[in-house]
Amino acid sequence: MTVPGSEMGLKLNSAWIDDLRWHRDQYRQSRFQWTSSDALLAATEFTRGRQSFTTLSELRELSQARRSAAAYATVCQRAFGEAARHARRGLETTTSWSAVARELDTTVVTCSASSHFSIWSQAHERTNPQVARVQKIVDGLYFSNPLIRAWELKQLWDLYAAAEDILEDTLVDLAVELDGFRRADDIAQAADVRTVAGLGHRIKAQRAQRGAIGDPRRTPHQYS
Repeated sequence: MTVPGSEMGLKLNSAWIDDLRWHRDQYRQSRFQWTSSDALLAATEFTRGRQSFTTLSELRELSQARRSAAAYATVCQRAFGEAARHARRGLETTTSWSAVARELDTTVVTCSASSHFSIWSQAHERTNPQVARVQKIVDGLYFSNPLIRAWELKQLWDLYAAAEDILEDTLVDLAVELDGFRRADDIAQAADVRTVAGLGHRIKAQRAQRGAIGDPRRTPHQYS
């Protein structure tokens, strides 16, 4: 194991960055690629294939599906955080996340928070079938390092975060549609929100971030 900061360590650091940039160029950004239709398909993994929701009981199902998608995305985030932490150890001699965040096209906060979540998790909480599949892809690469691993796992996390967003959009849309037809307290309870006011805040937040049906912000993109 090369000690970071040594002459050999600097060469290794530079090689990791060069290999990631070559990897992104070679595979048109990533080996793990997804489209907006893949995000929708991922969302239906948690709804048992259902895409149409109209009733209060289906609102309850949507709420459970969104929670399940969020939990799945969190596992992907922890896996990313673990790889990002290993990458930082090899890239820098300081505690800064800036170099890792820059190479992964993300933020220092995202890297730091994800690493924190991974540290305080058990091994089984950092893997699932999709994480294992991406790990296998990375293991099979001719050039592989923690920075490439973090990059590929970030794409997976983004996919399931997009699926969670789709389910949240659908949940809010249905809650709005049911307003006036069902009691507000019942709608809030079905949406797993404690109060009607809380549901109102949730609807307002979703509309501000994602908009109503047809808003282009609702179309997920793998790369910004």
